[in-house]
Amino acid sequence: MTEYERALSTMGDSGIHWIDVLFRWCVVLLVDAAEVLGISYEALNIYLFVFLLPLALLCSGLLNIFLYKRFRDEVVKARV
Repeated sequence: MTEYERALSTMGDSGIHWIDVLFRWCVVLLVDAAEVLGISYEALNIYLFVFLLPLALLCSGLLNIFLYKRFRDEVVKARV
């Protein structure tokens, strides 16, 4: 069984065509990226969705808070 077949067999069909096509395209992309990086498909999934995505979301949230406070301070200064 190829890496593609093994990865694609881990999930069932959703019944929604565009979701299934997008899922298969993403699996092929992840398998190819994992091959280039020299790691397994599963390891790449863990790195991306357990470590990198939450870290990116946390950084984005903290940046939003910082920018909101900065904007609020600028509005207060402009009113004076």
